[in-house]
Amino acid sequence: MNSSGDEVGDLLARIEMAEPAEVPMLVQLLARTPELQQAQGANALRAARALSVHGGPQMFSIAGELAARAHRDGVPGAGAVFAECADKMSLLSGRPQQFGTVVTTHLGDLVLAPVDSSVDDDSRERMGLPTLDQRRTEIDRRNRELARERAADGGLPPGQRMCRVWRDPSPEFLTAQLAAHPEGCWADGDELTFACRSDDVGLLPGPVIELPMWRVGAGDGNGSSNAGVGDGDLWALSVRIERLSEAVIGYGFWPLDAGGGLLGGQRGPVPHRFRGPDAPAELPSHPDDELRGVTQAHTLDSTSLRTKRTITVYLPPNHSPAERLPVLYATDGGMIGPYIRRLDAGITNETVPRFVLVAAHSAPMGGYGNERAMEYLPGFDNDRFDRHQRFFVEELSAWAEQSFGVSDDRSQRGVFGASDGGGHALAVGHMHRDKYGHAMAYSTGMPPNEQMNWNAAEAPFVHLCAGTLEGGFHQATEAWAAWLHFAKSPHDWTERVCGHDLIQWIEELPRAVTRAWG
Repeated sequence: MNSSGDEVGDLLARIEMAEPAEVPMLVQLLARTPELQQAQGANALRAARALSVHGGPQMFSIAGELAARAHRDGVPGAGAVFAECADKMSLLSGRPQQFGTVVTTHLGDLVLAPVDSSVDDDSRERMGLPTLDQRRTEIDRRNRELARERAADGGLPPGQRMCRVWRDPSPEFLTAQLAAHPEGCWADGDELTFACRSDDVGLLPGPVIELPMWRVGAGDGNGSSNAGVGDGDLWALSVRIERLSEAVIGYGFWPLDAGGGLLGGQRGPVPHRFRGPDAPAELPSHPDDELRGVTQAHTLDSTSLRTKRTITVYLPPNHSPAERLPVLYATDGGMIGPYIRRLDAGITNETVPRFVLVAAHSAPMGGYGNERAMEYLPGFDNDRFDRHQRFFVEELSAWAEQSFGVSDDRSQRGVFGASDGGGHALAVGHMHRDKYGHAMAYSTGMPPNEQMNWNAAEAPFVHLCAGTLEGGFHQATEAWAAWLHFAKSPHDWTERVCGHDLIQWIEELPRAVTRAWG
């Protein structure tokens, strides 16, 4: 027994022999033991491991100090425990890790948490750690093992609706499939495969399937294709997706940098789309230069926002202010073009009722953080949110009624948004329910507040939509559907097999408009 006394050694022995349910209590006793501050050598390392594994984030600093002490004493393995504690504390404070010890999961794949450049590989070696390249190689190897196991068992991990699978496709097989599917995507049962040729160091079939593709080479000498290594230009990714036959998934092949991040930090274009045989029917769309209605760009000088804001307006064919048409007020007017193309086609073929769309552009992404979220969502910046409410609810509607003769009748007025804009639509619909008869909120990231006073008799009709593959956005939107159901508040809830992807929103909005004013 060392100089730290018998109490620390006895507690460590009890922790190492205890049943799992007893361990947290014993670790709390260990943390409060005065002799722990004098622990040295092997006991310091044993205590550091117990605190870091079972003690929770509040004990990482104590565990790190103990591990550093053991490392100075030359105890094997102590450097790695110190590095792990330091990395965990960095990540908890919102900073990248230094040593690269923390591995997280994403859609079932193991992923190295972000690493900064403050520690070099020589320092890692002195701490008893592998290099970053070695760490990434080991993660890739383990991910391939897991993907092969999933391919063999035919299921999905508990709680997941999508996961990577791997069947070691040969270059010859992929070449033949690309010839048959030149857009680089095909389905086989519940498995969807993406493939392409590229000289980039990495590829991601974004935006829905956020998993890196693997390079397919000539083989690793063991009868299987060697993913992620070699100098070939063939890349592939296979995923198993629940209800794949109903899916609509947009994708583009986005280049990655050597660290696995988007090249230049930029999301790429989405030129391709997979549509399953049982997916919702594709809606007709008019090209911008063949619209039957009129799209106009205006600038509104807002007193509330203390700045000018661009507004995109869509007027149906042969519009006259005397019609007093229904009006939909929307957020994110800078991205409204794809919606207008489908709405225009629907109005032309009389499957969508005539109405006017007034879409205010979002705040620019400047040097003050996410100004879009500040304006759209309550709780981030109360002043910005309140000023945007006055602009959107009062100034925008008064301008539209005067300029285009849109209806001021509550039943003929709606608010629309997707993602953060969906949270905005719900907030506006609730806070100004006397002004809007419909709230069309897609893929909101904010669940309902249990303290909210939602009066079903006064509430707008809420049109909800979210995709099964968009994680927390689906969960929050589904929570709204449940909330409205139990509140007996009129609503419609559409669940699509897709991700946080523009395609679902532009295809569901014409249906919601028809539901509202058809």
